Amino acid sequence: MGYEVFASKSVQQIQRHIRATATHSELVVLLPHAKSRMQLRKVTVNEVFEVLRRGVIHRTPEPNMAKGSLECRMEMFVAGRDCAVVVALADENPDLLVVTVWV
Repeated sequence: MGYEVFASKSVQQIQRHIRATATHSELVVLLPHAKSRMQLRKVTVNEVFEVLRRGVIHRTPEPNMAKGSLECRMEMFVAGRDCAVVVALADENPDLLVVTVWV
């Protein structure tokens, strides 16, 4: 996996990509770690999708060299609290891999 194409895009372009991709729920994959954090922090699937579809990237996306992906933190105030969802992007994979979630 690699992220060269995503690394060459601006934060606004990446944000638009995440928002557009999240409108297709079949393209969003919740990894086991994210599911366990959602349960621990009482974050619903609907809240995760709301953050992915309407949230913003405040921090610069960071490469994950071990996984060969670019990790982006989408943030939004939802359901009365600040919520953040980290997704991994890879050039070869059209899906959004939800890595972790916190409030």
